[in-house]
Amino acid sequence: MAGLLGLVMAGCSTLPAPPTQATANSAAQQRTQRLQANHPFALEAKLAVQYAGKGYTARLEWQHDDQADTMRIFSPLGQQVALIQRNQQAVTLTDQSGKQHTAADVASLTERLLGWRLPLSGLSQWILGIPHPASPFQANYLENGAPASLTQDQWQISYDDYRQTAFNGALEQLPYTTRLQQQDVRLKLVIQHW
Repeated sequence: MAGLLGLVMAGCSTLPAPPTQATANSAAQQRTQRLQANHPFALEAKLAVQYAGKGYTARLEWQHDDQADTMRIFSPLGQQVALIQRNQQAVTLTDQSGKQHTAADVASLTERLLGWRLPLSGLSQWILGIPHPASPFQANYLENGAPASLTQDQWQISYDDYRQTAFNGALEQLPYTTRLQQQDVRLKLVIQHW
């Protein structure tokens, strides 16, 4: 009996320890470095916006790299309602009638023309499930190093699900449903294609 108890106790001592916060932080740092190194992307997504008691849905096509962004927003019927282009000098929004509007940043331009702020500088990182390096953040991480939620730049970002995706030549766990909230503005992006 003592031998059996000793065998059971020895077997228990070889079980792996549960992941620690340090392990999750290390995995998060490695994941962030990998995704920032492979930063350019193109995606298609469904976009839902709620603000000031209003709401609408759209389809989004977005091409991003460090130098520029091109974002096309389409109505549910497929008509392009806005084209947002960013380069290092300025941001231009071309509306449905073809009129161009220019500003120094996307957030102020979309607030003026659409009524809500699109946080493009942060969103280009948050959509990958990583914080951007320009400001402090808080995060709750999953075991694989991906965040379940982030708080940064007064935005609360939560991730409903991740999927293994081919991304810039590697397989990564990327978010497929991302929710953002700041005051009365709520955005939801559901990825259709990376």
